[in-house]
Amino acid sequence: MCISVHPWLKEIMKLDIKALAGERKFGDIEKAVYEDRSRIGELVDLLSEKNGDIRSGALNLLSRVGFDYPNDTRKYLGRLIALLDDEDMFIKIDAANAIGNLGFSFQDSAAAAAPKLKALLEHEQSLVRQEAAYALGNIGFSFTDLVRDIVPRLIRMLDQGDDDEREAASHALGKIGINAPELIRGILPKLVEVLEFSKEATCGGVLFALGAIGLHYPDAVAGLVPRLMQYLESGHPNAVKNAVAALGNIGSANPELVRQAIPAIKKLLDSTDVDIKMNAKVALGRLGEQAPL
Repeated sequence: MCISVHPWLKEIMKLDIKALAGERKFGDIEKAVYEDRSRIGELVDLLSEKNGDIRSGALNLLSRVGFDYPNDTRKYLGRLIALLDDEDMFIKIDAANAIGNLGFSFQDSAAAAAPKLKALLEHEQSLVRQEAAYALGNIGFSFTDLVRDIVPRLIRMLDQGDDDEREAASHALGKIGINAPELIRGILPKLVEVLEFSKEATCGGVLFALGAIGLHYPDAVAGLVPRLMQYLESGHPNAVKNAVAALGNIGSANPELVRQAIPAIKKLLDSTDVDIKMNAKVALGRLGEQAPL
């Protein structure tokens, strides 16, 4: 039986991924791998290259492919976890990002990665600490017990880190707190304090964490609703999307607390930012408001 193959698919199948990487044509590599996920292994092979740009490009692609197709990428997680020990700081960062997008799907891999990521929270470079925090937050969302012990360290980052580090730490605390609110309820005053001096471009994590608390303890954050509403008009998408998510979380627990925010949230349905628009739809649904199709 003869099976015909579309000409454009034949062209993709013939692409030499290693050669494309040498030419830095990662867009073509991404297309090839998404069309034929059996080629993920060829993408992983690029991690053995000496060139740091090629390795970083491969890791960034694996982060996206792994998020979209975790089961197809699962068997390569060990390679990614090993790169957390790489001497190149930027490879550590890209590996942590990839693991954060993929490792939270599988408890065995998350358990293997967690100790290395925790160690990176003490790295001398803030960028490394940030990415480790984000990854641990993702793991904590799925497997809280694996990261329960780092909550005090993340809280210290709210005091000791720069704006971006506080953003990462607070976001991680929010991810952990979604399913284990008792771990972060006590830091509400600290989050409010951090919010006071955070720039709008780097306050998204704090807003997310406040929403995590509000999901379980809406009355504790009721007084912050007007402040959260102010961020709906921010010029920074990160602030807007996290403020909407926070209001949606609070409203799912007690809709009356955020009823006044509904008109402003509805306006965001016209946003050109995909995340803002999606969060607005979700928030309105949690408030019992049907978003237009």
